[in-house]
Amino acid sequence: MDLPTILIRVTGLILLLWTMRSIYKHVREKITARTIKKDEVQSVSEQVLNSILLYLWLAFMLTFSIGMMVNN
Repeated sequence: MDLPTILIRVTGLILLLWTMRSIYKHVREKITARTIKKDEVQSVSEQVLNSILLYLWLAFMLTFSIGMMVNN
């Protein structure tokens, strides 16, 4: 393999690991937020829009990083 291919695959792996860490961190925060009630209260529409945006971003990052590793 040539150097650009190796660099792209390493970058894809780093992005994948970073995204997986972000997903784990988000799930862990959601679990602890259920047990500990915070003073900050979001409206339902704000929660829904934030969740949609977050999950779409995480899905994009997963497919992008896997694509970087597989397609090169």
